[in-house]
Amino acid sequence: MGIDVVRKKLSIRSWRRGTKELDLILGRFSDDNIYMFKMSELELYEQFLSNEDYFIYSWLFEKEESPKIFKMLVKKIQDSMDH
Repeated sequence: MGIDVVRKKLSIRSWRRGTKELDLILGRFSDDNIYMFKMSELELYEQFLSNEDYFIYSWLFEKEESPKIFKMLVKKIQDSMDH
């Protein structure tokens, strides 16, 4: 699968979460950042999106500590939420 197809697939997954709030947070993040991601970063983002919305929300709003593998990604998303 080509990198552009992966980007498109992850963009759609970002905009179609279970909650409107995560749709907006992750959708905007993907619109602003995903085109710059290398394949390894896309694979990590895909792993991140594979988690339940409850966990993603808890990590982003610091209700729970995110797994170490996602720490940098969570920080990037949190930074994008401030804009």
